[in-house]
Amino acid sequence: MIKIPYVSWRGRYCPLVEVQIINQDKIVRTLAYLDTGATYSVFHADFAEELGLDIYSGERKDITVGDGGMIPLYLFELKLIIEQIHIDALIGFSDRLGTGINIIGREGVLDDYMVCFDGKNREVIWHV
Repeated sequence: MIKIPYVSWRGRYCPLVEVQIINQDKIVRTLAYLDTGATYSVFHADFAEELGLDIYSGERKDITVGDGGMIPLYLFELKLIIEQIHIDALIGFSDRLGTGINIIGREGVLDDYMVCFDGKNREVIWHV
């Protein structure tokens, strides 16, 4: 079991985690919001470029976002590290991600673990 404290973001404590995305010898470190309402993990397209990926070579899915609009998402199988947890994950990239924060979703990540959100204590409890 790993406990991850919430992080203050835009004046509120949120389940934000530091992640590393790995493509061969390239690593990107960033923050991502754990979102049980998101099917896919979505990162801004700039991260795909840093990882040496041609975003348009990924499997394209058009996904619905929070405001009801659709954005294109390009999916890749990549290594993801959250704390000490190493995951072979389906990661999507989009140049139309408008949330201002990257998202960790259910498919290939949250659905594979028991992840508890303890708002009272402002922490995520990740059972491995």
